[in-house]
Amino acid sequence: MSNLKDLLEVRRGQFRAEYDGNDLGELAAPPEIKAGYESASFVIHDPVLLSRTLESDAELHAAITLKLKSLNRALSLLDSPPSEPVVLKLRNTGGNGELVLTFPAVKLLPVWEFAPGFSGEHLITLKFSAECDSKGKLFYYSCT
Repeated sequence: MSNLKDLLEVRRGQFRAEYDGNDLGELAAPPEIKAGYESASFVIHDPVLLSRTLESDAELHAAITLKLKSLNRALSLLDSPPSEPVVLKLRNTGGNGELVLTFPAVKLLPVWEFAPGFSGEHLITLKFSAECDSKGKLFYYSCT
């Protein structure tokens, strides 16, 4: 029962993001991560053998959406995004423990939303695309 209690305590708190070693600051909302997979089907025609359909291995990917409070950090990142996939770390900084999700191959997408606030707090939403690394892992996690 104590493991369930520990898990629930780790889920509480604020989230922070780090992209390519740059701290993006505290998130305005929890990160949204939608994972999926794709596979392709191929029809092979052979004059000697019968035609058959083959399916490729499934490729894992994820769409990650982050709502940031730090407008300056987000805009500077959009101004010069890395050309190759880099590491994205999501940290839960509250509670008694820290949960860290590390996505090893992430690209910043050129899709973003800016929501100015009348109360002075502006929010910017960035979208990322995550793929598997050379070991076939979409993400790594650690819990302390």
